Amino acid sequence: MDGAQASAIHQALVSVQDAVTQMTFSSCDKDDVLELIERVENELHSPHPNLALMCTFLNSIARSLRAQPEAREACLAIEEAIEKAGMPSTWQSGI
Repeated sequence: MDGAQASAIHQALVSVQDAVTQMTFSSCDKDDVLELIERVENELHSPHPNLALMCTFLNSIARSLRAQPEAREACLAIEEAIEKAGMPSTWQSGI
């Protein structure tokens, strides 16, 4: 993963965190999303990030937020970051 890909993922996570803290979303769900953000950030800062794990977590975050209109931009930021990193996007499956 190059610096541009890691930066895109980090910026997407910042967008998600901003959206989640402003949303009327159950605190349990917020905590779950914030925990996933932290796990992805930890992988980003790892010497050998686990791309499959990050992909799973990013798709899970977007899947959790996709029904929230106020999180649309954050979901699109995740989609763009996933694409830049060459990971598969699965969060829209089943819509």
